[in-house]
Amino acid sequence: MAALAGALIGALAGGGGYLLTRHDGGAAPTGTTTLTATPPVTASGSPSATASPTIPTSAPTPTPTPTPSPTPTGPHLTPFQDPNGFTVLVPDGWQRRDDGHSVFYESPDKLSLVQVYAMGTDPPYDQALATDAALSADATRFPGYHRIRLERTAGGTAELEYAYNHSSGTVRHAVDHITNGPNGTAYALIVAGPEGDWPTGLQDLRAAELTGFCFAAQCPSPAG
Repeated sequence: MAALAGALIGALAGGGGYLLTRHDGGAAPTGTTTLTATPPVTASGSPSATASPTIPTSAPTPTPTPTPSPTPTGPHLTPFQDPNGFTVLVPDGWQRRDDGHSVFYESPDKLSLVQVYAMGTDPPYDQALATDAALSADATRFPGYHRIRLERTAGGTAELEYAYNHSSGTVRHAVDHITNGPNGTAYALIVAGPEGDWPTGLQDLRAAELTGFCFAAQCPSPAG
């Protein structure tokens, strides 16, 4: 367990915690749709006879002003086939970084992220217990660490939800979803960001990642 905890600290805290240096990686999202306005219809052909003007019997009914559609909350997500053998949903504008152990997808302000890394062959719940112990013991990198919940979840997975005081001055809130990957290896899928971005934007992102994340051998074939 001690060796496992040491490895987890290296994975989670390398470079000073979750928020590491920005790195441009992966393909830029494509598929932007341009809306083309329809040109007005103009009259053509032979001139017609001039009609006598008609006096309207009532004032014309004003055309109602259309109500704009509400702006979606949260970024657009693009599935990305990561070179490390999994597919993850990447919000527009987020950048990829690979430190050799973890893959990070970070927001432009570096305050929110998605992190994926291999943990080892212990069951997901044991990995969650070891992660909790490692983070709570490292007050230097994770000051004010507080476990919110640690539980077994569906399909043999486990989740650790926690918060700590981040160097940016914000409270960092994270959910670490641990699942079984290829060859019996457990993988962590972490969504983290400022406490103020929960439970709306980041919770929505987490829910989308749990649906869209898959390993290469398990991902559905692309349509077409």
